[in-house]
Amino acid sequence: MNGATLILQWRELNGRHPSTWPHGWRNALLLTLFVAILLAGWQLHLIPEIDALERSEHDYAALKSSYPEKHRRAMAFAHSAQHIQNLEQHVATLEEQLQPFIDIDLALDGIGDAALKNRLQFEFARPGRPETKHGYVEAPIAIRLSGNYHDVGRFSADMAAFPRLVILDDMRMNNADRPGQVTLEAVVLTYRRSPGKEEKS
Repeated sequence: MNGATLILQWRELNGRHPSTWPHGWRNALLLTLFVAILLAGWQLHLIPEIDALERSEHDYAALKSSYPEKHRRAMAFAHSAQHIQNLEQHVATLEEQLQPFIDIDLALDGIGDAALKNRLQFEFARPGRPETKHGYVEAPIAIRLSGNYHDVGRFSADMAAFPRLVILDDMRMNNADRPGQVTLEAVVLTYRRSPGKEEKS
């Protein structure tokens, strides 16, 4: 069947209902409609779905690559939050130990009792000038005592166990004139609440 014959048959079909067409032409029409429907479905439905799938795969790859860094940051944040909470609890505990006033005589008695308990020779104690800082007042007391090295260590431990907030600062230890003896010079720092903070509380 040549091209001229096909054109002639097509002209004869013009105006006729497809149900009256020859079998071959009806099959060709059905095949054409089927292909057209497939192409339309591809354009209207499948291509947008494929594009959405590709975007989802791209987003998934981006999330997967960024997950380790985000996980590390989340863990670091959780650790920092716990560290801050621990610091706040520690500060609250220290603030509870702050006295509303500093009794220098009572502090000196406590230092002297600790020295006597540990068989140390108390040479001097010189209270310094109190200094107001952030929310508290710091009052230094310069001390000097001598005795056995281990007794000096126990004295330091007793000072750290004081019910009031007391810190041994600027510690200097030297050999004493007597064999086996050492001399400890230090500044005992005592604290109280500042007047402004006392009024707010």
